[in-house]
Amino acid sequence: MAEKDMLFEPIMIGNKQLRNRTALLPMGMEVDEYYMSDKLVDLYSQMSKGGIGMITVGGVIPCDCSNVSHQYPAGSHSIGAWSDDFIPGLKKLTDGIREGGALSCAQLDIHYEWRADGSKPFEAVGPSDGPGGPFVKKLRELTIDEIHLIVEQFGDACRRCKEAGFDLVEIHAGIGYLLCRFLSSFSNRRTDQYGGSIENRARIVCEVIENCRKKAGEDFPIVCRFNADDYMPGGNTMDDAKALISIFEKCGVAAFSIQAGFHEATRPLVNQFVPEAPLIDMTYELKKLAHVPVIAGYRIARADTCEEIIASGKADIVGMGRALLADPCFVGKMESNNKKDIRPCICCCRCLDSTFVGRKLTCSMNADIASDLGLPERSPAEKKKKVVVIGAGPGGMEAARVAAIRGHDVTLVDKGKHLGGLLNLAAVLNEFLEPVIDWYALQLRNLSVTTMLGTEASAALVGSLKPDAVVVSPGGEAIVPDIPGIDGKNIIGSVELKGLVAGKAPKKGLMWKCAAVGTGLFGNNKKFMRWGMSLPWPVKKNVVVIGGGFAGCEVAHSMMKGRRVTVLEPSSRPLRDMGPVTKGTQLDLLKKGGVTIMTDTVVKEVLPTGVLAVNTKTGEEIKVSADTVMPSLGVQENTTLFNELSKEFESVYLIGDGAGAQPAPEAKEGERPVPEWELARRIREAVRDGFNVGMGL
Repeated sequence: MAEKDMLFEPIMIGNKQLRNRTALLPMGMEVDEYYMSDKLVDLYSQMSKGGIGMITVGGVIPCDCSNVSHQYPAGSHSIGAWSDDFIPGLKKLTDGIREGGALSCAQLDIHYEWRADGSKPFEAVGPSDGPGGPFVKKLRELTIDEIHLIVEQFGDACRRCKEAGFDLVEIHAGIGYLLCRFLSSFSNRRTDQYGGSIENRARIVCEVIENCRKKAGEDFPIVCRFNADDYMPGGNTMDDAKALISIFEKCGVAAFSIQAGFHEATRPLVNQFVPEAPLIDMTYELKKLAHVPVIAGYRIARADTCEEIIASGKADIVGMGRALLADPCFVGKMESNNKKDIRPCICCCRCLDSTFVGRKLTCSMNADIASDLGLPERSPAEKKKKVVVIGAGPGGMEAARVAAIRGHDVTLVDKGKHLGGLLNLAAVLNEFLEPVIDWYALQLRNLSVTTMLGTEASAALVGSLKPDAVVVSPGGEAIVPDIPGIDGKNIIGSVELKGLVAGKAPKKGLMWKCAAVGTGLFGNNKKFMRWGMSLPWPVKKNVVVIGGGFAGCEVAHSMMKGRRVTVLEPSSRPLRDMGPVTKGTQLDLLKKGGVTIMTDTVVKEVLPTGVLAVNTKTGEEIKVSADTVMPSLGVQENTTLFNELSKEFESVYLIGDGAGAQPAPEAKEGERPVPEWELARRIREAVRDGFNVGMGL
């Protein structure tokens, strides 16, 4: 039997049949004050119609969170189930999921904070006094009576979920949340019946499962999600996880979903630096012991990986999260042998960054996730227009794609020889971006978008195309510091690299001309270019990177192998424009790779032998030796062409990096200020701008 065919065999969880062996894992989504939003119902309905076997909705909270302020910001995205008032909204959700053919599963969870009822304080609690997870400094030890009440709350919430039409529920006992802290020997230091032995530590979870079955029916399937390894000092390991399989099966668990780690664990699990499916071997070890289906998860984003997991027998069901945000129709496209049409997840983690701090869910590749404009397929244009899009970067390609879906006649113009714009350079440094260019190329070809590559845009050219609307997506101008020596032969910035990727040589000598000829001959082959960047030329052995933000650190990471790299950052915080899910890992990898990061350091002059800098705190002048200097300060607005065209044509729109920095929205009373990394302009913002303008034409 072919790998794909095995993935699309039905499977039973308890008395419920999944149409295939795929599942959406629970993710924190944006809701309306704990009530199900129409936007979220629509997204889950898209996924169900898109072919997924089961949709797990999470987290669904069994205790009263009304009118509270969460220490843990992600808690504000939770879905309420502490009152029957939530049932109608949840039923609307399950009806939408059922209509698409998927099963619906509610993940019941208490994070770090809890209260007995609406009259009591909302407190951070756990099995024992001590530190909590992120944003939660201290936990209070729960009493026996409070534990019993929590068990009842879970059971009541399960009953409500069944009445709302959910096919299953999942009990969340992983990643350092409340039930996980009872299970873990790291966080549970109790000496009563809820602490000590593995059986005692598991008691609360078993009681929750039993109470759920009592109130929702013995035949109502219960899934348990728990850690294969806590990755915490003195915490649970695989030996404990194996013991828990037997304990939970005796309680009547119908399936297991495997995860790992605490939020405060230092081991990365989900960002782009983690290999795909990092937990699959541990999942397989637990599957060998289980007599019920086992769901694999974490960093699974490719169709081939899904097929391989099921074909190898390492799990019974493949769970995905972010891949289905990027493309809700992922599974259906895979089943119809249309893998190339799956919109890729680039594993940027900006969705997780946002929800982790209680902000609106976003996706770099799928702007509909954070938009109220609807899908272009549902919004045909009232009048067909001739649309000219200038710039074939992500913003321009998205604008062209959306406008074409809506029925407009679209021409895409770019001076480069290849689609992608600055993505072509970014994809040399970050291989996760390469599939983005391929996906857009396929979409534009299928939509019959006219592409004019190798063509310089001008008012005369645009006028000859007789447009009704013009979208200008020029990409940002590289920020080049105004300092002596910045045009020296030892300078290699984004301008030079962009030219090299495009097969154009800067005026830096014969070697550059030869390199440009080579890149031209290899037709924008990213693997060849990555290999070329590993050579001791044009980037030599001793490198200074000017700028320690996202751009500079990505360059440093790409160049550090076999080189001595020093990053000079003018602020006191490197990677200030990168979100929390990836930032720590990136800095750790740079440190392990031997990269030196000097903060509070401003470059005053580029010398033939390196740079002259000054420490802004001490005033001390510093000479840093280097034979290659790489300015990597990001980009700034680029409005020249937009201003020119605005004088000639009526409907002209500027999008993407060329539009400049985003202003920070004013935080409302009681809200945390918008973090700097949320305002960064990268692929997410370009795609969002392209989507918005395409929907507005």
